[in-house]
Amino acid sequence: MRIMAEKKTFDLIRDRSISTVAKSFFASYSGFERDAKLLILANTLWSISEGFWGIVIAPYLDILGMDWTQIGFVMMVALLTSAFLSIPFGMLADRYGRKRFILLGTLLSVISYAIYFVATDFTVFCLAELVRGVGIALYWPPFYPLISEKATEEKRKYVMGLSFFGYSIGLLIGKLIGGIPEALTSLYGFEYTYAIRCVFLVAAFIFFTSVFTSLLIKESKRQHDRRKMRLMNLKSWRVTGWFSFTQVLMFLGSGFTAPWFSLYFTKKFGVALSLVGVTFAVSQIGMAISSIIAPKIAEKIGSVKTTVYTQGAAIAALILIALSPNFTVASVFFLLRLFLIVMSGPVQTSYLMGLIPEEERASVNAIVTASWQIPLAAIRPVAGYVMEHTFLDLNLFISASLYASSTAIFYAVFKHKDDKEEKAS
Repeated sequence: MRIMAEKKTFDLIRDRSISTVAKSFFASYSGFERDAKLLILANTLWSISEGFWGIVIAPYLDILGMDWTQIGFVMMVALLTSAFLSIPFGMLADRYGRKRFILLGTLLSVISYAIYFVATDFTVFCLAELVRGVGIALYWPPFYPLISEKATEEKRKYVMGLSFFGYSIGLLIGKLIGGIPEALTSLYGFEYTYAIRCVFLVAAFIFFTSVFTSLLIKESKRQHDRRKMRLMNLKSWRVTGWFSFTQVLMFLGSGFTAPWFSLYFTKKFGVALSLVGVTFAVSQIGMAISSIIAPKIAEKIGSVKTTVYTQGAAIAALILIALSPNFTVASVFFLLRLFLIVMSGPVQTSYLMGLIPEEERASVNAIVTASWQIPLAAIRPVAGYVMEHTFLDLNLFISASLYASSTAIFYAVFKHKDDKEEKAS
């Protein structure tokens, strides 16, 4: 009888503990401002179109007869354009208002996808990417500073986590949309490239709907001295410089793998693009879940340790993709890698925003964004050449070494500034 009573007591404690943890978890993601929710929705709509672009662009250009160096060049244009414009646009957003830059960036993205509908040759695709790059440069530098403005210090990690969650769900929907062209071809006899172009129009419409969401956002008026808001007057150069350097290494590594995975899987394992699309879609679910788990982990052990642990494990998973004997095994490690690497995203972004004065956040975010966009853009044609003329797995090993360097330097520089330790002191 005593054993039964003890078992019931244990079960009761366990159930209450699970209930308490669940309540604490969901409570962390409640009580956000209306504008924070609107920004998360707008970002989710943005990511739907970006998810479609990410899954189809390399195979689509390959079908049109471009070589891999040309494909890499097309994918470079938007990032390089954004990299050069992000800093001036970020500083202008700090001066004149972040909402209007987000709106204008969204509208230009709509135009770029409309250009994709009519594009048939290399030059026009580059034009579409040029317009898309200007849109990205207008949109991203002010986005995270504006959403940070809508959250308290205690809630900032969770607002970022939910924003990354929404972005991941949007990418999931976009990657699923990437399977529509094959369905239109097999069911209704559409010519395959025309079907892809039609879906670009759908993506443009989805982008357009996020404009109306952004219009409802109210931006607080900042009273900062605009004459002092110049690049050389930033108070946060040391933090910005080291953080940017780690991002340069991380995204150099990403440029060797992330844009190429769909092509890598189809070429190495001979699988259909639709199957790769399903794998990418499943990966988005894992990414969405990881983005809302990460802030809770960071609250317990600190942002720096969370970043280092998750990135280190993701590097191991990346190497195992290259060593996989078939697509099934490779896809498991691919999913694991994305789950882990995405964990660091909202944590690092929130951590950076916490280190930077509010009036400098769009400027600093623009500098950080530009710092990784330039190498990410520049390395894409190189990565395409390496994949085509050496062996497919070499890119993954190069990427892993760059990721490891970035993670090690981040830990060395920021280990004594972990937010968990600062709150405890």
